[in-house]
Amino acid sequence: MTQAPIKNTDGTSIESQPRLREAKWTWGRIWTRYRYGIITVINLSVFFAIWQWFASSGRVNPLIFPEFTDVLRTLKIGWFGGGNLEGFNNRMLADFVIVKNFWETLKIYSLAMVIAIGCGIPIGLAMGGSKWLDAILSPYVWTLSSLPRIAIYPILLLFLGIGPQIKYAIILSTAIFPVIINTWAGVKTTDQSLINAAKVFGANKSQVYRKVVLPYTLPFVVSGVQLSLSRGLIGVVLAEFLSGATTLGGIGWLVFRSAAAFNSPLTYAALMSLAVFALILVQGTRSMEAKIAPWRQATTT
Repeated sequence: MTQAPIKNTDGTSIESQPRLREAKWTWGRIWTRYRYGIITVINLSVFFAIWQWFASSGRVNPLIFPEFTDVLRTLKIGWFGGGNLEGFNNRMLADFVIVKNFWETLKIYSLAMVIAIGCGIPIGLAMGGSKWLDAILSPYVWTLSSLPRIAIYPILLLFLGIGPQIKYAIILSTAIFPVIINTWAGVKTTDQSLINAAKVFGANKSQVYRKVVLPYTLPFVVSGVQLSLSRGLIGVVLAEFLSGATTLGGIGWLVFRSAAAFNSPLTYAALMSLAVFALILVQGTRSMEAKIAPWRQATTT
């Protein structure tokens, strides 16, 4: 038994009506959807083209500013192997030199950041929720957070000596304070009307803290983590750079040694690898913020 065709109110068959044309990919639609990515690709292409032209023009010493093609070749060798780099012998990990030192930095950086974030959030919450703790810890927090890490490096060197422990100390002292301060600020700036409303409905102090203060503080915590990740990256590179003459391993050490060996392509390749990693961190924290606090994204678009 065949099914009768469905008809319109005027008696014509729906199947006889012309179908809607499928959306076609036009230049206008592509530009509207991918304009930011297209602008980024064009921008970077122009930048690297100008880099290559200026470096190959002979106006600058290649020991200071290498050609971009040389940097790309060094990136390939440093990440995927297949050659030896000038100024580095086998003991210094000439093959895969970037990837091996990058993982050395990443191991120290990851562990130090876990400790900094894991300790910074509870300290900030405690300081924000207790006037006594705030009064006791605030002078130390604000003083240490404002001190340049380069200024306390000699003191840390006297107590800890040369080794991985001084790297952890510099990263922690750089990364923990943004988390503490932002978390503390989130608790302190919680809307008092929300707290009063919760108390009207019978919430006790613990419930007010869990149901009102913590959700309100969450965006501040995310911002503190973002700052902490960037500050921690500065800290680990600074620590490796300062100890580059005495210890092996890390991107900071690689920058120090490649510059000392006048290997500018390797210096720029290591810095570019670090820049890409920093961009990945920024985009990762933005994605985390979009999931944890989507209302902040909505207010900024």
